[in-house]
Amino acid sequence: MFSFQALRLLKISPSLRAADRRRLLVRLSLTGFLCVFPHSALPQTKPPSPGFATLSKQAAEARKADRLEEALALYKRALSLRPRWNEGWWSLGTIEYDQDHYAQAAQDFERLVTLDPANGTAHAMLGLCQFELRKDQLALKNLLAAEQLGVIKDEQLRHVALYHLGLLQLRARKFGDAKETLDQLAKDRVRTKELITALGLAVLLMKPQDAPPEGTAGATVIERAGEAEALLQAKDFEQAKKRYAELTSEFPDYPNLHFAFGRLLLETNETDQGVEEFQRELKRDPQNVNSMLEIASVRYQVDSQDGLKYAEEAVKLAPRIPFAHYLLGVLRLDTGNPAGAVPELEIAQKAFPKESRIYFSLGNAYARVGRKAEAAKVRAEFSRLHALEAKQKGPSLYSERPPGPSVGQLQTLDKENPRP
Repeated sequence: MFSFQALRLLKISPSLRAADRRRLLVRLSLTGFLCVFPHSALPQTKPPSPGFATLSKQAAEARKADRLEEALALYKRALSLRPRWNEGWWSLGTIEYDQDHYAQAAQDFERLVTLDPANGTAHAMLGLCQFELRKDQLALKNLLAAEQLGVIKDEQLRHVALYHLGLLQLRARKFGDAKETLDQLAKDRVRTKELITALGLAVLLMKPQDAPPEGTAGATVIERAGEAEALLQAKDFEQAKKRYAELTSEFPDYPNLHFAFGRLLLETNETDQGVEEFQRELKRDPQNVNSMLEIASVRYQVDSQDGLKYAEEAVKLAPRIPFAHYLLGVLRLDTGNPAGAVPELEIAQKAFPKESRIYFSLGNAYARVGRKAEAAKVRAEFSRLHALEAKQKGPSLYSERPPGPSVGQLQTLDKENPRP
């Protein structure tokens, strides 16, 4: 409370010096202020905020102790101080992903990819988030980027990313690519029901959304075809062929089953038997473009005249498949029709501008029709691309195949290709 005694002193002691009176008034004012506004209501001097080093350490400790909400808050505070902290964005994103907060995690990994575009692991995690968010095109783009750039040597992450990449390729009807991707998992001896089903869908050229319900005959065919493909990748060739032989005998009219068996036989170097299966598929479906392309491909340089008719029919039925034009071009070139080969090879070259083998054939076709300047130009491009491929040759951390378009990409196998 105010000191009334002091106030009285001011009144009855006029002899006090002016300076003393002022000092006493200041003390009285302060005393009164403290009485009206107790200490707890005074503006406090805040303790200094923890710095980045402290916050980042506390965040890591909280995460290690599985105090995830606390860790999230600490990582966010640390990142507000140092927004270019790559490890922080990675930790924040992985915590969000583990908690199924895919939208938030995607934002974190997007920030990390922006800061470090060559980080294949960040691309993989971003793609997985986008897969869960049903952003298929973006997810496919980022998972393919992860394949090109490579990922950390984490076998579990590699398997998860490969499986989801395979599913995205199936959804996009990239059946050849999907098979090659999923084969990597089968070679690693992964044997989950989900993988077996996905492999069956890939070889039978079927999107996941079109798969027959569980418990039906169609679902059985898919599963058994997937098992045969897994046996093939395990190099158990006899059992793989036995599974397909039983399937085709039991379900002779199932779409693309003979085609799938034929492709397996090609992989075991039983070409004649493979062609017989493709012929059976064509008997079931005379417009089965995929079987035509396979026959045309194996006939090239063995009996190109016979293969030519299959390639011509395939292009007529499915003019949007670049591989069909490529095959027709090389078969025409091999049967003495370079003028007819040129336009087909040009279509293929536009579809795959970085594929050296197409430039090689196109250069030969140009030379044989007397277009020497164009021949020299495309041959120079062939040499450049071929040298580049040799330099880059080698598997990524995702797969055993070297960089560049795969056979699946060239063929773009798709039972639903538009017809003219």
